[in-house]
Amino acid sequence: MRYTHFIVGVALVAATVLSGCRSDEQLAQNGTNKASGGTSTNRVAELTLPSGTSIDVTLGTTLTSENASVGNAWTGSTRNAAVLDGRNVIPAGSSVSGTVTSVRPAKKGDRAMLDLGLTSITVAGRNYRVGGTTEAVVAGSTRARNLGAIGAATVAGAVIGHQVGGNDKGTIIGAVVGGGAATGVVSQTKGYQVVLKEGTPLTFMTNQAVAVRL
Repeated sequence: MRYTHFIVGVALVAATVLSGCRSDEQLAQNGTNKASGGTSTNRVAELTLPSGTSIDVTLGTTLTSENASVGNAWTGSTRNAAVLDGRNVIPAGSSVSGTVTSVRPAKKGDRAMLDLGLTSITVAGRNYRVGGTTEAVVAGSTRARNLGAIGAATVAGAVIGHQVGGNDKGTIIGAVVGGGAATGVVSQTKGYQVVLKEGTPLTFMTNQAVAVRL
């Protein structure tokens, strides 16, 4: 009889121990699930700007075709925010940088040209590599005039004026004629350099997708 009571007691103790172990295991699993839930809740969002996104930039560096070289660095900032799914992926005012990708100084019989490329954008302290291109600025083109990107290397009016008469009256006439014949003067003089001043607005088109962490 005593032996039977002993066996029953051992069984009860074993059941109690097993029950405690299961409770501890459940608590550990619950804690792990909560931790996992907290991690997923705090996960950093990431949005990807597709290739072909327009990036409006305000140039922060003055560049000229007269002395620029391929590879020269330039800096600037974004004029407008790049928005995706209602969120500002690249806020206005973000720092950007790039390089001169092609340049041709003014020379007799040829027009100057300056081309830039976008290489990086900084968002919330993180720097992202970006490939971006823009239309080359050519002296005498409509785009160059709209950008105010032409600086005269030689005063056309004075040259033509001297040829017209060699006196004050001839110079005045030449100045008027020269103002409307800048393209023709390029073939007779050194021509005009392209000058992109600080504050010049430019628009770049990305040629690769960019994943930005928010």
